[in-house]
Formats: sequence, C-alpha cells, structure tokens
Amino acid sequence: MNDWYLKRYSFAQTETEGRLIVPGLGTYATIERPWIATSTPGGMPNESCVPDGAYNLERHTRPDGSRSYALVNHHLGVYHFEEEVPPSGGRFLILIHIGNWITDLSGCVAPGIRRYPMLNKKTGKLEQAVAGSGRAMREIMTAPWRPRTLHIITETGTGR
Repeated sequence: MNDWYLKRYSFAQTETEGRLIVPGLGTYATIERPWIATSTPGGMPNESCVPDGAYNLERHTRPDGSRSYALVNHHLGVYHFEEEVPPSGGRFLILIHIGNWITDLSGCVAPGIRRYPMLNKKTGKLEQAVAGSGRAMREIMTAPWRPRTLHIITETGTGR
C-alpha cells in the first residue's frame, strides 16, 4: 500500500499540528498554517492549511532545486500549477517541503522528526515548530516507491 496519511490533531489560532504516516519509513511530526475558510474552494491561498480529503501526490522541484510533493485534488480546489486553476478559484503549489515554523510555509506542510518550541530567528519568538525537517524530507523523498495518495484527516475529538 502506497497511501500516506496526515492525521491532524491540534488546530490553534497560529498553527495546525499533525502526524504524517509514511508506510515503511515511519511517522513524522507536521506543522501547517491554521485553517482559514474563504468563499473559494481549498481555504485561503498562502494563509491556510488545506481541507481534509484525499490528495494525489505529484513530484515537484522547487526553484532552489529541492524536491517535494505537490498536493492535488481538483474537487477540493487544489491544483499543482497556477494555470490549472479555473476562473471560479482555487489554490496551487500546496507542497510537502522543508520548513520548521509556519513562517516557512505559504499554506504548505512541513514534516519533521519531532516537535517542540524553538526560537524563530525571523520573529525573535519562541514558537511551536518541527525539528529535523531536512532529514525528514530526505527520508521521504528517498522512499523506495512513489506514494499515490495522501489522506488528510482530523482525528476524532479534535474538531476544527
């Protein structure tokens, strides 16, 4: 089975936390931006995590050359590239990529080895973060098989 699971369990005003389960590799801590609803599908572009659902995972190379995965689900208003977004709106380039704090993310998902508060040099504040994101992404991108689907779910009782 090549499906991955992102189980979200904490929805704060400042971040969304979860666990990314990658069969054959392990479980990674995740951090995302908080949920911000909008009138267009997929949540607020660049500011919100994406809605729960099943997403196709497509390989993506970022401008700095680093590899990542793009989340795609047209029914939820999430597209790989901007030119795919219909006139009715939606989001694009929602990636799983290296990052420690939500200030490193524009609506994407950052995996890490563990989670704890760290000093964010951009803000000068102690903030919730994931550590070991570079290591987590190297492990994820060198998986011996390509994932097909990422299932994002809210764990029972956490609400949103």
